[in-house]
Amino acid sequence: MVAIPAIMIDEKFELVKEEEEYYQFRDVNTKIAIQEQMKKQTNTTRKIWSYLQKKGFHFHGVVRDYTAIFSNSTHYLVIHHFIEKKPRRELMGERSPYLWGDVLIEDEEFPICLFLYGLERFMGFRSYLPEQVYLDAFEQSMIRKEVDWHLHSPKHKLLVWMESEEVTLLVETYFNHQSLPPYGVKDPLEWPNLELEREFEQYALFDFPSPIENEPPTSFSGITAGEFMGIEEELRKGILEETEKAIDRIFREQNKVVCAWSGGKDSSVILQICTNYLLNHPEYQDKFYIISANTTVENPLIYRHIQSMKKAVVGHLNAAFEKGFSKDRFIIVEPDPDQTYVVNLFGKAYAPPSAQFKHCVRRLKIDPARKVLSSFVQNGENVCQILGVRESESTTRGNSVRNHYGEDEFYGLHDVQGIRTAAPIRQWTATDVATYLVQVQPIWWKEYSNYQLINLYGHAAGQMECPIGAMISNENDAIKGCSGSSARFGCWACTVISEDISLKNLVATYDELGPYYEMRQILKEAQDIRYGGMTGYQRKRTFGVFEPGIGDLTIDIRTILLKHWKRLEIPMAEEDVMMIDTMVKDREIKEGIAISNRFRDALYALLPVHPGVISSMNHPIWDPWGCGVDRFTQEDIEVLTRLGVWNK
Repeated sequence: MVAIPAIMIDEKFELVKEEEEYYQFRDVNTKIAIQEQMKKQTNTTRKIWSYLQKKGFHFHGVVRDYTAIFSNSTHYLVIHHFIEKKPRRELMGERSPYLWGDVLIEDEEFPICLFLYGLERFMGFRSYLPEQVYLDAFEQSMIRKEVDWHLHSPKHKLLVWMESEEVTLLVETYFNHQSLPPYGVKDPLEWPNLELEREFEQYALFDFPSPIENEPPTSFSGITAGEFMGIEEELRKGILEETEKAIDRIFREQNKVVCAWSGGKDSSVILQICTNYLLNHPEYQDKFYIISANTTVENPLIYRHIQSMKKAVVGHLNAAFEKGFSKDRFIIVEPDPDQTYVVNLFGKAYAPPSAQFKHCVRRLKIDPARKVLSSFVQNGENVCQILGVRESESTTRGNSVRNHYGEDEFYGLHDVQGIRTAAPIRQWTATDVATYLVQVQPIWWKEYSNYQLINLYGHAAGQMECPIGAMISNENDAIKGCSGSSARFGCWACTVISEDISLKNLVATYDELGPYYEMRQILKEAQDIRYGGMTGYQRKRTFGVFEPGIGDLTIDIRTILLKHWKRLEIPMAEEDVMMIDTMVKDREIKEGIAISNRFRDALYALLPVHPGVISSMNHPIWDPWGCGVDRFTQEDIEVLTRLGVWNK
């Protein structure tokens, strides 16, 4: 282990504090799959690996199919391979004014220089260095004529792109202050067979139609996972009556009834049946609450839909009931300020949510909903949350419903102690739902009819809707509800699914969704570690401690993503921008990252007014309350305009 003093500084001030702690690398077991060979090799990549083998490099294995890790006595070398496709240009970063030969100048870096030179001189690769904080620190070293302390950070690495017609490589150099190999690999492995092979293309003698891939499985009821949402002349006999009996039982037996409304078709059926019931049984109206969610990255159409529905529902229920119906009983929960999607992404440096790392559902939906639900449980009252879940919606959803309720159970238990759940439309099909919404209009139909909702589903070709809280009773079920492959309504930034079919289809009708879809695609691509967007080491909560792992998002990839966020004119709340700024300074500076002006400018560009050149703003020492010391605001512009001294 190499011990390096960790120093906290701010770029505008002299040294402000020297910590007594040190960077430490702690080896632990990980779940990262380490492969002995890439998913695909070509003769070009075999030649590259053979050169490293001849020059005495060790081979540590491959992670995520195309990222190979090597080492010599002084460096770790990571090569990300793009073989079957070209990298997405938007994530490669803008070209810096430097060449790799300007940076790799020490004697101990000579083997890396030879390797890069060989790629250019003998294999026809073209190189360029993207803008990166390592170069920022290097530049400061040249200006000050001493090694900048930032260069010692475990979170720094040098990125060099190498492009040829056949293969694109991103070469990462980790320097000798690290004591563990990056990306969770362990000790060196045996080199794989690197003999050149005869390469040729295969052509089929006859062309036959290829089989349909990923055909949806048939569920227990014979309805495929992508069920049909048709409209019949009338509902199936008896199905509405059974649901109304269930609703009556819930209101008679419970002290409080909470309708979980996501804005989609299934929960809208529940909301409408409940309100129709209360019109005939006003004695129970005091029991009724509605809870929805704004994740802050909602599809803009769905967000407007939810707001319009709240206004219409509250208005008509308030007029219908003698005691009125307060808008406070239609609750739209939101994540805590330090748990929003953009704060987790840009402030905490969490990678865009994936099947391996679903950090979003609990923070954006489950925890906010649980806080509200917990407040309902008082003095031993019976509370029931009514859920619009159906067994035929998907195979996964059907299994969850049956596992939770069994064959005959009416109520299920919620994770929040003291709350029950019920699913009165569990036996409905998508056709039942659509038929009901078309045939039975709500009391607020003049202000906001069901046709708006049906129209949205028609354009999206959607079948599923994301739950607003714990879909059934626990986090695993809620996460499953947000990770299906079918078209569904949910967050525009959802990268857990492979493709957001609903958002893609909606773009064809609603042009304003185009930027959101493009940004979503960029975020999805950023999950790929081949863009060098991960630090390669897992940061622990204890300052200065690092463990094997993929790591968190680098400040460089976050800068790139922020620039695209601004380019596509996607709004970001001002409080989110300030929270990101606070977290980055608190987390990154003391770990040796030079927070470049490129990152600050990309972040501040999302504010109505650039706050100015303020390196101390929201600094944990100079600005402990995060109020933005000397920050320039829109209010300042308004005052200066009134005084006649602002003419921009």
